[in-house]
Amino acid sequence: MQHMSAAPTSDAGTALAPCSDAPARSAIAEGSAASLPLIAAYFPFALVIGNAVAEHGDRLAGWSGSWLIYGGSAHLTAIRTLDEAGPAAAIVAALLLNARLLLYSADLARAWTGQPRWFRLVAAALIIDPTWAIGQRHAARCSDLRQQRRFFIAAGLTLGAGWACGIGIGAIAGGRVAWLDLDIVVPLCMLALVTDRLQRRSWQVVAASVVAAVATGGWHPAVSLPAVVIVGCATGAVADARGVA
Repeated sequence: MQHMSAAPTSDAGTALAPCSDAPARSAIAEGSAASLPLIAAYFPFALVIGNAVAEHGDRLAGWSGSWLIYGGSAHLTAIRTLDEAGPAAAIVAALLLNARLLLYSADLARAWTGQPRWFRLVAAALIIDPTWAIGQRHAARCSDLRQQRRFFIAAGLTLGAGWACGIGIGAIAGGRVAWLDLDIVVPLCMLALVTDRLQRRSWQVVAASVVAAVATGGWHPAVSLPAVVIVGCATGAVADARGVA
């Protein structure tokens, strides 16, 4: 991803559109629309977490975690660890799984150097695997800071609302969605993220992600998914630094 400058360019070397002439509602609508395919891909995962919430007993408390823990693998791990090892272990496990968000935040910070502090604080709560992917892509092609803010907040809130709805439906349905398994839903999530990279032609990231997926095939999906994403992020950062992505 290119650094912001007075005359930003894309990976192909062409000038980026400033986007400043577009109405505010277009950036908001674009951000919301960009989240819809991701909601579709992540919705089965949300149902799995909702089912785990129902099994845990306190459905309302479990559902509230969809906003407090904005991350599927961390949320699911926290629920399961809470029953097995207590609240302290659940908190530590969730924090460890979400440690990858430090990489995402650092990556987006490069594109958001001119953004106000209030936006950085709000956006930080919305950064997760899919919002990082679409936020990075939008910032790389649109240099207008106001449009970047509108796009990312709209995308994050739309995805968050869809995610929370999925968990709520799964919690209400309970055992009726027990047939869904992580072996089914995790590949859907990975496909959504890899597709975004394919659109940017970052073959290095795709190749590294595939290798990591094969290497972690025997791991628990709640651990293997973050591991694959971290490998992909690290590969993308190295490729960007070398100017080959």
